[in-house]
Amino acid sequence: MMLRRHLWALALLPLVACAGQREAPVAAQPSRQSVLDAALRQQVESGKVAGISAVVVRADGEVLYQGAQGPRVPGAAEPIGPDSLFRLASMTKPVTSVAVMTLVEDGRLRLEDPLAKHLPEFRDLRIRETNGRLVPARQPTIRDLLRHMGGFSYNFLNVPGIVEAYAREGVDDGLAAPGRSTRDNMRRLARAPLQAQPGTLWAYSLATDVLGAVVERVSGKPLDAYIQERIAGPLRLTSFAFHVPESERARMVTAMHPVDGALRPIRSGERIPYPLSRGTWVSDPERAFSRTAYPSGGAGATATIGDYARFTRMLLNGGELDGVRILRAETVAAMTRGQTGGLPVNLRGPGYDFGYGFSVVTDPAAAKTRQPAGTYGWGGIYGTGFFIDPVNRLAIIVMTQTATNGGPAANEVREAFYGTMVQ
Repeated sequence: MMLRRHLWALALLPLVACAGQREAPVAAQPSRQSVLDAALRQQVESGKVAGISAVVVRADGEVLYQGAQGPRVPGAAEPIGPDSLFRLASMTKPVTSVAVMTLVEDGRLRLEDPLAKHLPEFRDLRIRETNGRLVPARQPTIRDLLRHMGGFSYNFLNVPGIVEAYAREGVDDGLAAPGRSTRDNMRRLARAPLQAQPGTLWAYSLATDVLGAVVERVSGKPLDAYIQERIAGPLRLTSFAFHVPESERARMVTAMHPVDGALRPIRSGERIPYPLSRGTWVSDPERAFSRTAYPSGGAGATATIGDYARFTRMLLNGGELDGVRILRAETVAAMTRGQTGGLPVNLRGPGYDFGYGFSVVTDPAAAKTRQPAGTYGWGGIYGTGFFIDPVNRLAIIVMTQTATNGGPAANEVREAFYGTMVQ
């Protein structure tokens, strides 16, 4: 299914010639297209990523940049194109967060609801103290889960005392275990301790998978069916899926990771290093095609870059796109401003806060970025990233399928784009 033609129509800023001194004419500045094409090409030629695609789009659909470099399958002739499918990994989280907020707007869910109200298996949560003692925890709320303050973690974050408990219980990070059900993974997670009292620590985690389970219990529908009904269908995100049909395999970009200085395909069940925590994560690229894998609200979806661009445009337009309203404008505003009370957001660093499903730039200088304050977004472990800039009314989406290296690549392409903006 090809994307609508107008999405890919290039609408680049005109080439502006610099005024030079008479005796030494100055060459025209490179066009945005050439600058960003070079930035993508450098990522591939340097060996950081196997392939990369990027789109910059305004809220009204005007495309400021679209380009790709590298093949869909390493060693093959077919390039990454607008119809290529990417494993979104944690770029699934904002979609699930929007699904949660539709239920809040419908009055079927409250931000202050305790988790156990909807998932009783979490009623006896405990905290592991520094001395190893387990003590009762207060109930995390839906608000806590949306802002990653519920006390949960991930295996790959390698938190002492927690990673061992997750391994013992067989908790899946939403990236493997193709035969696991949502209910089974939630039961395993509920038996493991929390790393902190809910509401006291920002800690990236399986909280959005838990929210996906909440959506299922409250709506009475599987998460993928609910998202199709309330978000993907109305927005015409025709590629968005948690279970990719085998007939669409030829569109999927190969998942890669660096090994001994070279990139190679990820094997199912392979344990991949996560340098930030000195931990590892278990990847199964085939999970995307499994009919039995639970729809991980935190990591399980796939889509084309163009369909994800439509999702970002809905947010840029205050919850509405092409006459279809998904959320109220005030709901989007609440989701995309800081909600932690100023707690450190350690995966982003200084200059960031976190809202309901998104990191938010609060201090561009501290964050060492050209993004204006108020820009929000997130990324995924397979090397995807997006950045929504409400000041300039645009969104930047960058997708690779190169684990670990892809995140920094997205940041570098983003900064290259801001370098082309007229000051």
